[in-house]
Amino acid sequence: MISGFHHFSIACSDADRSAAFYRDVFGMEPISDRDVPSGGFVERVTGVPGAHVRIVHLRGHGFNFELLEYREPRGDERAREPNHAGSAHLCFTTEDLDAEYQRLAGLGLRFRSPGPVTVVGGPNDGGKALYLEDPDGNPVEVVELAHAWPGEGGGRG
Repeated sequence: MISGFHHFSIACSDADRSAAFYRDVFGMEPISDRDVPSGGFVERVTGVPGAHVRIVHLRGHGFNFELLEYREPRGDERAREPNHAGSAHLCFTTEDLDAEYQRLAGLGLRFRSPGPVTVVGGPNDGGKALYLEDPDGNPVEVVELAHAWPGEGGGRG
């Protein structure tokens, strides 16, 4: 029986650059960094022949996040578009998306959204959201919740 959720992971092209991005922009704390040569655990568990991977774990905001830099075999240098099967994104929350947008824009980040967009319908009706990109083009969402979701303590209520 499944007993919990451990981490979310994405592949990146440069672990140093991505770890710095998530640390500096979103306050994630790096907690481990290791190199797994080909023939090691990652090759066996993922089924990727010859996988030589650098694994960086970060922690923050109540979750664990893993960055995988495949040194061999190298993959695409840019993430897939959000509408492709297998595409994923992280979502951070804020109490004031307008102010957070100004902070993020001041950092020179690339946005997919024109700015904060009001949510219409669904469990966050009346909240706000925006998408930006990490250094590899992975979408990152930031939301201002209209109210706490069932089972969560955060958000506005």
